[in-house]
Formats: sequence, structure tokens, C-alpha cells
Amino acid sequence: MDEAFIAFAALFLRPPCAAFLHALRPLPSAITMSKNLVFIGDSLTEYFDWQKRFPSHKVTNLGISGEPVEGLLNRLDRVRSRINDPDIIFVMTGINNIAMEQYDISGDYKEIASKLTSWFKNSKIVIQSVLPVRLEWIDNNVIKDINRYLKKIAGEFSAEYLDVYGLFIDPQGNPRRENLLDDGVHLSDKGYHVWADEVERLLKKHKKHLDTDKS
Repeated sequence: MDEAFIAFAALFLRPPCAAFLHALRPLPSAITMSKNLVFIGDSLTEYFDWQKRFPSHKVTNLGISGEPVEGLLNRLDRVRSRINDPDIIFVMTGINNIAMEQYDISGDYKEIASKLTSWFKNSKIVIQSVLPVRLEWIDNNVIKDINRYLKKIAGEFSAEYLDVYGLFIDPQGNPRRENLLDDGVHLSDKGYHVWADEVERLLKKHKKHLDTDKS
């Protein structure tokens, strides 16, 4: 129904009828643009309430504590069966491999990206950077090198790369203590706030592009 007609007719109708016509107006874009979001990863993903952080979206959290990259690859078929028409799939995995000094994760990660992009052709796949850690035996330059390769994988499979690593380090390149718990790996409330805000910026960017396409 034409919105101009609704506004005109409401001037001549009694309040109950006018209220009925008002109810026919299109819903605000913030509601109609609700997305089906999926978060896949290890404990860093699992331990955060993504649905509470993004209440206007439908959120599925498929994080599993302690899982390495090969573990995610092995359960990917089960992940597929639990996802129904996703709009955006966020992936973050690899920190458990790195903590065990297993740095060669590129092959399994590439297969994960290949499967997700082939299974969900109408979805946006977002490969997120591995986050820095405060562990004596881990050089964060190794993580930076891994992230460079993850960015290449994202480009190869037309996925999107989300750099969260850069938000977790100070100007000297050291991990920000306030973003991590005492174990040097898991995230504090502030760390999750930083990560979720970056996810929100990405969501707003995609909404802006959709609004531009429709105008």
C-alpha cells in the first residue's frame, strides 16, 4: 500500500482506523535488516554471548573450547547441518595450535575456507585474524605471519578478512594486558568488547552497502 495514501487517509479517519493504517507502514530498516549470524571457533568464540551482544540478529554460536584447526575441519559437516540459511559466518580458529607450538595450520584452514565458501555461496564468510597472546614461549610475530596467510586465503576464496589482531596490541606491538585474562590467552570483558565492536562495524558496513544498492 502506498505510504502517501496511508498518510492522507489517516487525516480523515477516526483514531482506531488511523492507527490501523499506521500499522501498515513499512518497518524500520533496523528491523528488516536483521541478519542470521554464525560464529565458529574455539573457546574464544564459545565463551561470549554473541546473541546478547547482537539482539536484533539471530545468532548461532558454534564455538568449542580447546578445539584446534584440524578439529574444526573434522566437524565441519556437523557444523553445516546446524546452519540454516546464514547471512554471515565468522570464523576464528588457530590459537590452540599455536599454544602447542603447531604453526603449520595453513592447509587445514584453506580447506575450511574452501568448504564454507562452496557450501554457502550466498553467504559472506569472514575469516578473522588470530589474536595475540601473552605466553613466554610464543613469539607474536609468528601469529602475525599466520594472519598474513589467512588474509591471502580470504582473498583466494572471495571471503572477507577481519583484522582484530591490530586492535589487541599497543603502539609498540605488545598485547594489551587489559584485553586478556591472566592466562595470557583468553579474553577479558574489555577484550570481548573490542572484538564485538569490530564485528559491529563490519555489520554496519554491509548494511550501508545493501542500502546503497537499493537506492
